[in-house]
Amino acid sequence: MPRTPRQNDVVTLMYVPGESGKIRRYHIRRSRIRKVFFVAFCALAVLIAGSVDYVYALRGMSELERLHQETGLQREQLEAYATRMGEIAGRITSIESLERKLRVITNLDPSDPTPLSGIGGVDEGILDSQNLTWLSPGRRHEKMLESFDRLSEAGEAQAKSLAALITHLEDQTARLLATPSIAPTKGWATSGFGYRTSPFTGNREFHRGLDIAGRIGTPIKAPADAQVLFVGRKRALGNTVVLSHGYGVQSIYGHLADVLVKPRQKVKRGDPIATMGTTGRSTGPHLHYQIEVAKKPVNPRNYILD
Repeated sequence: MPRTPRQNDVVTLMYVPGESGKIRRYHIRRSRIRKVFFVAFCALAVLIAGSVDYVYALRGMSELERLHQETGLQREQLEAYATRMGEIAGRITSIESLERKLRVITNLDPSDPTPLSGIGGVDEGILDSQNLTWLSPGRRHEKMLESFDRLSEAGEAQAKSLAALITHLEDQTARLLATPSIAPTKGWATSGFGYRTSPFTGNREFHRGLDIAGRIGTPIKAPADAQVLFVGRKRALGNTVVLSHGYGVQSIYGHLADVLVKPRQKVKRGDPIATMGTTGRSTGPHLHYQIEVAKKPVNPRNYILD
């Protein structure tokens, strides 16, 4: 026979549908209620756990998407950097090529004084943007650093070489400006450089300059940039001006009438320095024009290019 539950193990539920409805009673064991509550609690726990997992999964997907976007952005930036480095490397190579041409034009050894080691092959060490996809992040970073270092070394070497070239060109420019190259006055040559018969003694003598005859007062100008080294009177040349052009070059002007410069004064090519005269030992108005290199006279005609 079925076991009759004890009264305190049963819970009675009453259902009242309305004022005139029939009241219904339901008798439920407490153990069943506990089971129902236990199942409901477990279901609620499972639901809550599932909800939490779902939220974390959504967050994880969102974070994964954000990381994916950041990775794509970083890749684009790295590709842009690589492309830019390639352009810089190309420019360095172009500058190097131009510099070598300038060295040849200026009669310099293309590798002197600063050899350009490492610049010629700079393109080979630069990261190609097309190769980024196949590199791991660590290797990509390492390759980028190697490329930056190579560009830095190439830039420093190129800067040193260009500085040496500029110094040489500046020196060449200064040398050209200081080299006599124009006729110091207008007139006609009456006596050249070298041996001649002296108009005063009739003996053979060495003439150390070039005589240019003209009218008294004819302007005499500096044939190049210089500093006035001497202004005064010499026994044979009369009123004399000596210009120092640097680099061991001096020019001497004799038989002057009026002197327009003072000692230590700086003059530019074409500046007036005196006027033609007939002072000193002279047979008529003319300019004695003399060029000395390392204190030795040379033919002034070689320094008249106009």
